[in-house]
Amino acid sequence: MKKKVVVENTLEDVKNYYSKQGYDVSLLYFDENINNINTEEYDAIIVNDINNSNLPRSVKKTGKVVEAMGLVPHQVFEKMNANKP
Repeated sequence: MKKKVVVENTLEDVKNYYSKQGYDVSLLYFDENINNINTEEYDAIIVNDINNSNLPRSVKKTGKVVEAMGLVPHQVFEKMNANKP
């Protein structure tokens, strides 16, 4: 199965990093496609600030949301992998 993530559209460096790691990257536009995310399809949902995002509570509860604020791309990647069971 191909690795897939959703990345907030403002996180261009994170998007590029994940693409180079072989991930299929979808962009998250909060005003347009926030409610169309099927969390089962993705390894993670990466946002800049989880507290300022419009993510539905059901998405936040999945444990797949990774906050990127203050981190460089490889740190986001490491954080995502540390959160996996």
